[in-house]
Amino acid sequence: MTWNYAYTPAIWPSVITILLLGGMSVYVWRRRSVPGALPLLAWSFFAALTLVGAALKAAAVDPPTKIASFLFRDMLLLPGITAATCFVLEYVWPGRWLTRRNLVLFSLPCLLAILFETTNGARVIWRQLEIGPDGAIVSHLAPAGILITVYGLGLFLVNLAALLWLFIRSPQHRWPVALMLFAQAVVRAPVLLELFHRSVLSPPIVDITSILVPWTAYSLALFGFRIFDPVAMARQTMIDQLSDGVLVLDRQGRVANLNPAAERVFQRPAGEIKGKPASAMLPAGIDDLLSGPGGGETELCLGDGSTPRWYTLTVSRLNDWRGQEVGRLLLFRDVTEQKMAQAKIVEQQRALAMLHEREQLARELHDSLGQVLGYAGFQLEAVQGRIQDGQAVISARQAGASEQADGAGLAEASADLAEAGSQLARLSSVVEEAHADVREHIHNLRLAPSDQRPFFATLQHYLDGFSQNYGIQTVLTVGPEISEGMFDPGAQMQLYRIIQEALSNARKHAGASRVQVAFEQQDGQVRITIQDNGRGFDPAAAAPGGQSGPGHFGLRFMRERAEALGGCLAVISQPGEGTRVVVEVPEKERHGDKGTGDRKPGDR
Repeated sequence: MTWNYAYTPAIWPSVITILLLGGMSVYVWRRRSVPGALPLLAWSFFAALTLVGAALKAAAVDPPTKIASFLFRDMLLLPGITAATCFVLEYVWPGRWLTRRNLVLFSLPCLLAILFETTNGARVIWRQLEIGPDGAIVSHLAPAGILITVYGLGLFLVNLAALLWLFIRSPQHRWPVALMLFAQAVVRAPVLLELFHRSVLSPPIVDITSILVPWTAYSLALFGFRIFDPVAMARQTMIDQLSDGVLVLDRQGRVANLNPAAERVFQRPAGEIKGKPASAMLPAGIDDLLSGPGGGETELCLGDGSTPRWYTLTVSRLNDWRGQEVGRLLLFRDVTEQKMAQAKIVEQQRALAMLHEREQLARELHDSLGQVLGYAGFQLEAVQGRIQDGQAVISARQAGASEQADGAGLAEASADLAEAGSQLARLSSVVEEAHADVREHIHNLRLAPSDQRPFFATLQHYLDGFSQNYGIQTVLTVGPEISEGMFDPGAQMQLYRIIQEALSNARKHAGASRVQVAFEQQDGQVRITIQDNGRGFDPAAAAPGGQSGPGHFGLRFMRERAEALGGCLAVISQPGEGTRVVVEVPEKERHGDKGTGDRKPGDR
């Protein structure tokens, strides 16, 4: 048989569509590992052959050639529809519905249709197939052709049912499924009109529309929405499974989306939260954070009074590829358990600190007041003995002793009473010193740096109280480069105790009338100088093992505290020249108490 064709511009729509399908098929081939990509490639192959048949039909010049081209185009329609159905099944549930058995079952009707179309069996499909007076093909289906058409319609219903099932079951698939259903509606409308011979489009345009529109829509659903992209799926899964609440706000500050954890944060379903302003659901005072030019972080409390929950709120800008803001991302991290754990740790530390202070106070009372009271008791016994001896002499005189014995007794009684008076005077001085120690202990215990008490304000308050209690002028000087943040709470406590110890020494040992405390920065170090105008002493003699004996533990404890901060302590003094204590610690270092303990102020 000789087929005759002639060039006609009517072939170009089909040719251009074939080229578009070929180019897009290259893109699909490179991503063939995505579920549904291979059925999409098979569909594009049969669609391209169908368009080749349409182009041949348009270029045919004699009736036999037109009929042959028509049969070529017609036999590829069913394989194309079948490939589209395979794509939908694989897209809806990858690996579940498009099994090898189902693929074989889908292929059998296609093979039979191709067999009939390529042999004389075409008469089984077409009852009438001829060229009309106007040059158009007049066709009427035979029973087998009607059966194949019904089968193709059944495949369309399978596609529709599968897509509707996915639309209902999976919210994240609704937009791509809606796109595919819309494409099917666009395609079926001209096909139905063509069946009733009321088509408003030419047959070539109908062929192109019925192929290109659904194929493009399905490709966009597969690749444009990145449903099967593992990176996108991993991100979405991570957000859905994230224990932190996530809110996505639009430009107007309304909630556009949220994850399940956010529903638990606000204790409301997503339907009640979406579309509402985020500021209406959050505590007052964070509007600036939500609407400010940049992101930020804050801590807030949500929930009712019985079960409050604490969250760290992080706000981030969402910018498009042009750098323009399209919304905000709010991340709620539950820190309730951490705050409870921190509160428990703080409570434990506070209890340990109280226990430590009690033990320290017990040692100090034993070392100071205990010794003073013991000494006072010994002195009182001695005074009592002297008084009893004097009373015995007086009683003997009253009993009529001799004049000589009476004179000697009176002299001894006078000596006893004088010694008793001297001991009472010393006892009064010791009791006064013990009273001063008690007041200093009370003053030291009442004042200490803490989270609620800034370091320098607490130190100034202590110095003021020290001046009022002991009449010693104190001056605090803080350089402009010194700030509270240079010392952590542990370092503040260590420095505070060093200064207390130095002032106690100035009061008890130096006889000073003025003490100056200065903070300054020098060569990456923070230098603290405590200078008094007292009588001074020889540091060499005051060192352990020196001439003054093994005492003077106060200086050793001060030095241990400075070394615990990574610094050093120097004592500069001479008899009659006053004393200067210099402490140098690294700047901006984080220090912890190394366990030197709070020693009793007053021992050098």
